[in-house]
This record gives sequence, C-alpha cells and structure tokens, in this order.
Amino acid sequence: MKRAAWCLAALAAAWLSVPAWGADAPSVVWADFRTPPAGRERPPVTLLQISEKPGDVAADALGVYDGGVRVSGRLGRAHGSTWTTLGVDVGAGRGGAAVDLSAFRNLRIRLVSPTEQVLRIRIKGTDTKLQNTGCYPVLLQRVRGTMDLDIPLAVFEPEPYCAGNGASIAQTLPAVASVEVTANEPSQEPVRFELGRIEFLNAAGDVAAVAAPLPPAVIPREARDGAWRLAWADEFDAAATVRVDEKRWRVHKAPGGASPQLDGHGRLLLPPASSLRVRPTGAMIYGRIELRVKLPAGAARVSLQGAPLTSLDWLEAGEIALIEKDGADLHLGLYAPGIGDEPAFHAPVELTPSSDGFHRFSLEWDPVKIRWALDDVVVKAVLRAEVPTGAREVFEQWPFLLNLEAGPGSEPMLVDHVRIYQKDELAALSRQRLATWKTAYESVNDSANAAVPVSRRVARPTPPRKVAEPATPAARTRVVTCERNKFGLMMCF
Repeated sequence: MKRAAWCLAALAAAWLSVPAWGADAPSVVWADFRTPPAGRERPPVTLLQISEKPGDVAADALGVYDGGVRVSGRLGRAHGSTWTTLGVDVGAGRGGAAVDLSAFRNLRIRLVSPTEQVLRIRIKGTDTKLQNTGCYPVLLQRVRGTMDLDIPLAVFEPEPYCAGNGASIAQTLPAVASVEVTANEPSQEPVRFELGRIEFLNAAGDVAAVAAPLPPAVIPREARDGAWRLAWADEFDAAATVRVDEKRWRVHKAPGGASPQLDGHGRLLLPPASSLRVRPTGAMIYGRIELRVKLPAGAARVSLQGAPLTSLDWLEAGEIALIEKDGADLHLGLYAPGIGDEPAFHAPVELTPSSDGFHRFSLEWDPVKIRWALDDVVVKAVLRAEVPTGAREVFEQWPFLLNLEAGPGSEPMLVDHVRIYQKDELAALSRQRLATWKTAYESVNDSANAAVPVSRRVARPTPPRKVAEPATPAARTRVVTCERNKFGLMMCF
C-alpha cells in the first residue's frame, strides 16, 4: 500500500539528547527530550500528519516540556481517507546515521494519554521503499494515563498487508533510523498524547522477567484473537478418582507411587514423582499453549520436549521449558545443543501470590520467535535469528510434546486445564510433517517405551542462571501484555 504524505513538518529538536552508543551497555537512550549537554548531537523529530486524502488530518504545533513532547490535533475521514496518521518520528542522532541495535532486546518507553486510546509504535530502518509502504515492524499499544512500559522487541511485526514484503524486527534492528509513535483512529474529539523518554535495553539490561505484573483488570486473557483456533484440550472435568485419559496422555510414575487422577472439581492431581506426556494427537510444531497450574512446594516442570523418532538424550532432542521449579527457584528457557546458561535463552521468574495458588502459563511459538507469558504478562521472548544454528535446527526437525512433571515430595501438582491453539497458516506449515511423524512415533513408543523414566527426568540438574540484576527498580516499569487483534496486528496492553 503506497502511502501519500500530505504534510511532513520537520523540527529542530533542541530539547533532545542521546548519550554515547554502545552495544555492550545495559541500555542506550534514544531520546529523553531534555536539553542536551554541550557538544552532544541532537536527533531530529518530525511531526507526522499523513492521510490518504488531503484535509483529513490537522496537527497543532508540538508542545515541548521538560522530559516530553505533546502531540495534538484532529483525525477524521470526511474527505474519504481509509487511513490517517498523527504523531512524531524520532530519528537517531550522530548526524542521522542509522544505529545497530541488534544486541538490544526491549524497548522502554513513556506514553501519556488523557483518554484511553491505541497508539502505534513503529521501529524503522533505512530502506526508503519500506518507509513509504509502512512495512517496518509495528505494534499497537493501548494507553491511558501515564505509562512506563518495557516492550519485548520480539513482538514487533510488519503489518499484515505487507505480506512477505515487510521487514522483520531481526532485519530492522541492525540499522535503526527512527522510532515512530502515532495515533491512527479518527475521532470527533481532539486527539492528544505525550511521548517521553525512549530507551533500548540489551540482554544485560533486560528486566522483562522481573518487571511488575499488570493489574488484575486486564486478566484473564484467553486466546481472543480469532486467528487462534483450539486444536487440542483437556479440561479434566470427569468425576473424582477417575484416572487420566490414557488415549490422550502417557503416564509415568515411580515404582509403588500413586497414579495421576482427577479430583472431581475440574482439576488433575499429579502425585509426587509422576509425570504425564501428551500423546501425538497433541503434538506441536508451532502454536500457542496455555495451562492453569498450581505448582507443588518442591520440584516441578512444565515443558515442551522434542520427540525425535530415534533415541536421543534430552538435550539433543531439545526442550522449551514453560516453567521449572526447584524449591524457591523458578525459571524458564530453551535447552538444545549450543545453548548454555546465557540469559538470552533463560529467565528467572517470580510468582505473585494468587487467591487459590493457581497461575496461568502460556507460550507462543512461530517461525520467527518463541514468547513466554506468566499470568498474561509477557516475561520472555527469543527470536529465531538469535538462536545458534545447531540449536535452531533442533526446534525445526521434529514435533514437541507437552510434559507435566511433579518431583519427589509430599504435594501434588494441580492442573486446571491444558489448551493448545493453532493458526491456519501455522497448521499448513506442519500438517504434512505431523501426519508422517505421528504414526511412526506411536509405533516406536508403544513397542519400546522410549520415554525417559520420570525419576531421571525430574532429577535432571539445571544450569545456573546468570541473569544480571535490572539497572533500575522493577516497579518503575511494567511489561506489556500482547495479543493479536482481528486484523492480525500485535496489540499490547
């Protein structure tokens, strides 16, 4: 879609400052909207008032105050525009030269709006064609009041109309030219919002795993995006003492131990030293998985484990841990050959106390990224491009099966439900591979019982997590919750 820019007003941004850039720094400030010290370059700010047809956007002069810039004006469609834009584009310093941000993982940004509205954030590179078509990665952020946000860069994507012609975030980060923040929805009332400090955090400064959770008003978040379709589920709704459906699950337990069963209240009881592995009907090659779980006091693990047709150890087969618990230590991450204990692939997590002890764990996995959420707050994202080649191949060679494991102790793990969602385009990528694999895998495992005994898997040592402390108090910002809206765009709250 060709964009016609009917008015672009460039401003001399005397109130911005950008410190020295360095990929090894915990963070870099893109703009703080304050008077720069002597000798410091001043990045350009451009007021954007763009519409498909002339006359549908009217912008006021930018308002400048200490630490921010105020945008106001009107957005309409009286002249027939199907899209409109009002906002600002904040360029890089250093004479406008693009900046390599490939080492950075989060965008920290302050947004202010007197009324609830959706703002679009776009990270732009240097390709003029992509700039004109609007096919650099974006997300939509719902804003009301003053919000200091940490947004994983992995959630930025080109808009759906770009199809295969857009730039992914991995392609954009090595040469970032500007950050754009705009309002795009027409309104009878004046449109107003403010933009404050913009900062990028690298792996060392990534606080996504420990930032304060969103308030209860935005949860629970079911898979409301119509593109996600329920593909497999177990709600555990049978009567008490009924054992789990072994057509859906493969059961493992310690010799003499109790068997997993249902409690009659819609929950699974997984006794200590036992585990369940989903049957091939629930196998995943990409998709979204959601669980509501009450973890025991001791050891436990909820993970997707690789299911090759040949016998491989757990590391060679690969594993995506939604949550691993060893006493008070909780973390998540990836396991595969070539992946060590780097914080890029692992994250510690904290569970905020809940009234019934249950927590929602979810994971979205597509060809571009893997993203974890805890109680509907995004806590970690890993781009495919960031994963070493050898490890990347592990996650693309065979399907993965959900494992629920309770370690030795006195308390069971309780599971309220397990739901696996799929999208048509992702299902098409994996349908043929799954069909061939399912028959062969069931045959191999029924005859050889190839799964590793639970006593060995639960007791598996976990690498230490060397995750740096956040540079600022976690309460200063919060991590957004993101989901795809009906138009296929990432919407964050």
